[in-house]
Amino acid sequence: MPSAAPLRPVLRLLPRSTGARAFLVAFLGFFLLGAAWSVALPYDGSPDEFRHVVRAYGVVDGQIAARADAQVTVPKSLVPPGAGDADEDSCTRWKLDVSAACLGSPAPGDESRRVVTTSGAANYNPLYYAVIGWPLKLSPTFGGVIAARLLTCLLTSALLAGAAAVAVRLARGRGPLVLGGVLLAVTPVVLNLAGAVNPAGPEIAAGVAVWTALIAILLAGDDSKWTLALFGLGAGALVVLRELGIGWLVAALVVVAFGARRERLAELARRPAVRLWAALVAAAAVFGAAWILLSTQGGIPTAGKTTTAIPQGTALLVKELTHRVPFYTSGLVGLTSYGDVAIPFPLTLAWFAAVGALLIAVARRAGWRVLLQLAAIVGGGYVFLVGADLQAAAGGWWFSQGRYALPLLVGAPILAGYVAADRGLVTVPRQVSTMRWAVWVLIPTQAVALWITMLRYEHAFTSRHPNLFFLFSQTPSVNPFSGPWTPPGAAVPAVLLGVAGTVALLTFALRATGPGPISDVDSVTIRERYIRIS
Repeated sequence: MPSAAPLRPVLRLLPRSTGARAFLVAFLGFFLLGAAWSVALPYDGSPDEFRHVVRAYGVVDGQIAARADAQVTVPKSLVPPGAGDADEDSCTRWKLDVSAACLGSPAPGDESRRVVTTSGAANYNPLYYAVIGWPLKLSPTFGGVIAARLLTCLLTSALLAGAAAVAVRLARGRGPLVLGGVLLAVTPVVLNLAGAVNPAGPEIAAGVAVWTALIAILLAGDDSKWTLALFGLGAGALVVLRELGIGWLVAALVVVAFGARRERLAELARRPAVRLWAALVAAAAVFGAAWILLSTQGGIPTAGKTTTAIPQGTALLVKELTHRVPFYTSGLVGLTSYGDVAIPFPLTLAWFAAVGALLIAVARRAGWRVLLQLAAIVGGGYVFLVGADLQAAAGGWWFSQGRYALPLLVGAPILAGYVAADRGLVTVPRQVSTMRWAVWVLIPTQAVALWITMLRYEHAFTSRHPNLFFLFSQTPSVNPFSGPWTPPGAAVPAVLLGVAGTVALLTFALRATGPGPISDVDSVTIRERYIRIS
């Protein structure tokens, strides 16, 4: 039999090309949608952006403080009228009936004038800000802010695309629900944060990458060096981006390892590559923990937007369960901007119906071990949100938003999607038909969320608490191309990017769930076996 040695380098490249193709298509979809958010929103239009912009400029400028009350000297152009650290200094924050036209434009020469301000993020770990802050140093204008947003989008999209590529490979021979769980984890809130100057977007994306890679490595027996690298990069980012990252990583490790075979864990512990990545992640965790100890970042903040509407005693618990918990839940999917812009309720309900159906089907049929894993993820996330909220309520303010627990909660649909496909709880034809219906509803929801948030800042709503179930009666116009304020280019770039991102993500999802997958890994596997036999 003739030697197949000359073919081996080519055949080894094919699985990598497979992963690269899935990665690139997914990356394109996530990045375009995140970029649409980046150019669509005004300055400080995403959660706490002013505070993170000031922190980013300060870090790149050498002002690496470790105190929550630190003052930062920045160009006056980054502190225009209508923007500020305190809520009362912002003309749009929590004021849905005010458009972004109230934000002042920097005067000529403001880039060279210096002012002293504070930042609610002044004690956050400086690594993220060092990466994305240099455009603000080079150009302390709205253009620099957009560039910093795009860098955040780049980091977030790379992590999300890595998770999607791993899921596509795992779906071969199992079914597309493996990918479905990952796509369900990437809610409109996640992509809203992907296009913002805020470490929360990369943190949630790192959580998606960690959960997907851990499930692939520990449960699916995936020995790919790229999957291991995805875990290492995601875990390293998770433990340094924000204060709770180390806890989220430990939770993911414990929950996924609980479902793994002991033989698999022992086998991985003996591998040099696994030990190397574990050491790198441990070093990152030590740095993250050291910064928390050095700074005053630990614990729930002692002050926030105070309100006189907080009850006490039993009434507080009733308020928490009947109002705050539904607020967190909606905030996982359908509340953008500062958690105050709601997408139409039927779309939020459709997203939760898809997640709920998946979780219930798996919890009922997959056995007690998987049930405990899902209960730990969901229960742990809500225990954190309720506990943090009650602690803040004692100081006269509400703290929690659903997005704070997303790095943990994304593990529920990802794990459920894998288990449903791997154990055949849903037949492959049913998986395909369900996924194809779902992606046609849920992926366009990303574009709708962008559109609604653009309307909020361009036209404002007629009420501070609009009911967006009846959208057309709650805003003076639904035209995203005109208003008292419009994004750069009269919103045309934002709309084009949003449409292109939606089409790209739809294409990726439909090709990955159709009879002709994004790539043919099976044919490569057969040929590699032939070479080994020969």
